[in-house]
Amino acid sequence: MRVVDAIARSLYDAGVRYAFGIPGGEVLHLLEAFRDVGIQFILTRHEMGAGFMADAVSRLSDGPSVLVATLGPGLTNTVTPVAQAYLDRSPLVVITGAIATNLENIYTHQIIDQTAILKPITKFSVTVRAADAGKVTAKALSIAFEGRPGPVHLNLPTDVAQMDVATSVRQQKTIAVPQQASVPIDVQRSLQTAQRPIALVGLGVSTADTASATKAFLENWRIPAMTTYKAKGVIPENQLLSLGAIGLSPVIDQIQQSLLRTADLVVTIGFDPVELRSDWILPLQSLASIINVDVVSATHHIFLAQFELIGDIGSNLHRMSENTAEFAADRWPETHLSNHRGALKRAVRVTGSEGLHPYDVLEILREELPPTTVACVDTGSHRILTNHVWECYEPNGLLQSNGLGSMAYALPAAIAAQLLYPDRTVICLTGDAGLDMITGEMALLAAHKLKPIIVVFTDRALSLIKLKQERMNLPTYGVDFDVPSYTTLARAYGGQAYTVNSAKELRNTIRDIEGASRETFVLIEARINPADYRQQM
Repeated sequence: MRVVDAIARSLYDAGVRYAFGIPGGEVLHLLEAFRDVGIQFILTRHEMGAGFMADAVSRLSDGPSVLVATLGPGLTNTVTPVAQAYLDRSPLVVITGAIATNLENIYTHQIIDQTAILKPITKFSVTVRAADAGKVTAKALSIAFEGRPGPVHLNLPTDVAQMDVATSVRQQKTIAVPQQASVPIDVQRSLQTAQRPIALVGLGVSTADTASATKAFLENWRIPAMTTYKAKGVIPENQLLSLGAIGLSPVIDQIQQSLLRTADLVVTIGFDPVELRSDWILPLQSLASIINVDVVSATHHIFLAQFELIGDIGSNLHRMSENTAEFAADRWPETHLSNHRGALKRAVRVTGSEGLHPYDVLEILREELPPTTVACVDTGSHRILTNHVWECYEPNGLLQSNGLGSMAYALPAAIAAQLLYPDRTVICLTGDAGLDMITGEMALLAAHKLKPIIVVFTDRALSLIKLKQERMNLPTYGVDFDVPSYTTLARAYGGQAYTVNSAKELRNTIRDIEGASRETFVLIEARINPADYRQQM
């Protein structure tokens, strides 16, 4: 067995079924090894798109995913998606080709210190040697899932790739986490006596099992929850216990922080401050009583927990619910929760101005598309609004880059989601600037017969930055741009395309699309009035 065979088998045994990237000569034997074990390699148009696709697959499958790149510029192009996986806690396995070991100390063309470049944004970055290739791959997979998940990097010299190795090492996908002996009595008493408890749920609730345990815990104790953007849907957002999302909208966050100050107990569940604006630091530090349930201790000190249950989140939540005692019947009156939910929606809705509003676009799409739709949203003003208008009814119903907040994420994520779920509706919500960065990946839609709906919020500006510029009393400069004909572009890539200028046109278009049998993707250019963005900021 060759080194590449051992790596491929270990990855397959860990659940990997797709790998994404752009090959060079240094990784061609790896691609063949993938094909031999049943891992499908998806050729992308840029390593950034490949990394975002892999990130989305990891999020949706609860398992590792693979990004493949060649040496030199191939590796440097991976930096953004690897940083995305690092800050958004995804177990991404990055495999890069490298120069043969007999040349690494004398050859210079395309040669850079590849492990050093990715080391600051990975949990593990190592050059593979034949003697321990199987064990190193197993170790990398273990590290990727240990504690907070994150990316790992295997740098593979071209000669090492073809060397013989004894065998692959089979690796469990998850790591056993030590459990607390028992739930402290003070934790149980706090849950029983709290009059106004609130939960803060974060991206640490990333797997289906953990999300299910979280939902059951909150329902058992009747604790309403605010979620970070990446945890949307852990509590279905059409249910009363869902208090909406927090993180990046100053207007919404002010309302959320006002309610949070009334809480006499806060339970943080997989809650990672990497998703929050810095304006959350002081409000979190002023909370009176916090029970933190997570896989790692809150050593960031952004909030200080009185009690911590560290280990497997789902198991700890199950144990915290074993002795559910009676609690006050008026713990959270329904009218109180309902009024708060209504205030959040009113806060970001603009009325009276002309044109097609982003709020209306999102509301119409949510009303017309199936509840099981997987949405993927790009970074920009429309992403903030989307997180407060688009309701999610299950975990990972809205994929996005939030820890890093990179643009150009939505289209690759939609491609990955449609690969995994060919029979579900997948929608890509992107701004014009974000789509311009990643347009080439549209070629994959026709090549793989994928049929997502792409909605482009066209306003010909970096609206979020333009608004900040305006509020700093600076002249508009460097934020406006021209756009191509997106409908022409979509048709050139084999898709259908429409332009809408009003809410009525959008609703009719969506109904036509959903009511017809189609064989390709659809792009809708929504020419919006960006007034809503001022309302949310």
